[in-house]
Amino acid sequence: MKTQMKNTPTLAAVPAAFPRRFVSRLLALMPLALLVPALASAATYYVATNGSDSNSGTSSSPFKSITKAQSVASSGDTVFIRGGTYGSFTVAATDSNYNYVHNLTKAGITYAAYGSEIPIFNFSSVSTSRRVCGFHITASGITINGIRVTGTPVGSQKQSECFRIDGSAASCTFNKCVAYNNAANGFYFTNHSTGTCNNCDAYNNIGSSSTSLSNTDGFGAHGNGVTFNYCRSWHNSDDGFDCIASYGANTFNHCWAYNMTAGGDSNGFKIGGWGTSTVPGSVPVHTVKYCLSANNNANGFYANHQPGQSANWTRNTAYNNHSANYNMLERVSPTNSTDIAGTREVFHYNIAFTGTIISNDNNPAANKTNNSWTKSGVTVSSADFQSLDASQMTNARGTGSPNLPTITFMHLVSGSDLAGLGCF
Repeated sequence: MKTQMKNTPTLAAVPAAFPRRFVSRLLALMPLALLVPALASAATYYVATNGSDSNSGTSSSPFKSITKAQSVASSGDTVFIRGGTYGSFTVAATDSNYNYVHNLTKAGITYAAYGSEIPIFNFSSVSTSRRVCGFHITASGITINGIRVTGTPVGSQKQSECFRIDGSAASCTFNKCVAYNNAANGFYFTNHSTGTCNNCDAYNNIGSSSTSLSNTDGFGAHGNGVTFNYCRSWHNSDDGFDCIASYGANTFNHCWAYNMTAGGDSNGFKIGGWGTSTVPGSVPVHTVKYCLSANNNANGFYANHQPGQSANWTRNTAYNNHSANYNMLERVSPTNSTDIAGTREVFHYNIAFTGTIISNDNNPAANKTNNSWTKSGVTVSSADFQSLDASQMTNARGTGSPNLPTITFMHLVSGSDLAGLGCF
């Protein structure tokens, strides 16, 4: 039940001994929140695998579905989701393209794993008569904590999504969420949406046809600006992180991409580009900092035909990416789609080792200082690193936040002349 706090005194309640005009002025200076009855306190509801949507939604009488919990929750409320595997669903909404299993349309609600419990949503039973979307988010101020999604199918469709943040009103913050073993994109921001992903993982998400194979990314930022902090993407069939056709500037901070080898474009970080979308007159400049990209079939870090500067690339590390560790390919302008070697990229304090260090680089010297391949007197060899075992990037996370795993891969040995460079 929602409860109300006691009302604050009104002018009528002030003792007559006080000059009323003095009290009126005093009250006028007080914060508004102290002069009006407090709003009802936030409520909490519960969802559990053994719940029922005819229950009251309390901890002892939980709902069965998030759809039911949303129907009674309001902005500021929290829906706690108990651990276990959820696998029986009623599709909440459809349109010409999608079956939306959950359709989150109410703003300001938090959906959170309860305590240390792990709720897993297995969408393998959902019909592929249309594209499948596990969580469709169109409201603002949504927070999702600790949810895992698996089994999302695609059938013969172009793509499906585990989490789709959709529309200019949509914003969502994800904390410690995971999308794994799906035939679908993990986290997909689109149509001018915004948000943040903190400590999230997307792995083994692989399309099941030639079309979906090349449309299934770990993280997609195609909206009005998204921030990714301490996120990891590995063995997804298209790209680890993709922000083609993004109208807003995205930030990638301490993120890792590993082993994109399952048959799509296979870049670690695809930053920029527009494809066939209408290019705006002013394209965004993204930020890629303290990121790690290794053993991807294409490029580690890729400017992707951006018709302008794609990004500021600072203190990143690339290892053994098969096309190039850094590919700075641009286009002439938003109105001229001729590809050119990059002339506007800015990259400082980065490391590259093994394979092609950088391609399509026609940037001025001032734009590319103190990198492992531009810094005078520096050489790079295996002796500079504590380990070259990139599989460590998939190790279990730690307990705190941020909680990337502790690894030795690409960490510098004491005395390396690369000190001060790279993501570590």
